Amino acid sequence: MNFKKFFIPLAMTFVLSTHGYSAVIASSNLVSPKKIETPLPGKNEKILQQMRWFVGLTAKDYGKIRGKKLNFFERLSFKLNQHRVRQMLKDYGDEPTVFQKISWCFKGLILGPIALLLGYIFMRDEQRELLKWIWFGFAGWCIILALLLFSL
Repeated sequence: MNFKKFFIPLAMTFVLSTHGYSAVIASSNLVSPKKIETPLPGKNEKILQQMRWFVGLTAKDYGKIRGKKLNFFERLSFKLNQHRVRQMLKDYGDEPTVFQKISWCFKGLILGPIALLLGYIFMRDEQRELLKWIWFGFAGWCIILALLLFSL
């Protein structure tokens, strides 16, 4: 019997089977982030803050924290993990929805500078992206005001 014909398929089977087992989820009672409606205050908020911090890191900053420069595969792994954490944050509702953006735009359109003031006072740092939509509504409010003043 030819040794090469027997050894190569056996080696490939061994390599592929061990790689396949490394991708199996160990626990069957994991909770999907989509099943959790709102994160609980306290402990989960701390985890969400750490996740936001990790997403904001660059590979260079992470290398400085580790104490050595990342090689190509470590940078690739770092970027992949950042992408996964971003997706988890999106599933937890960290990103504002389209409905929230449109509603704040209408609030800026109707209330004008009052909506801007309320937005800057009451919005947390995670919600600061909605201020852009208040500014869009405020710009519309200014245009409508200018049209009304110039038409008289």
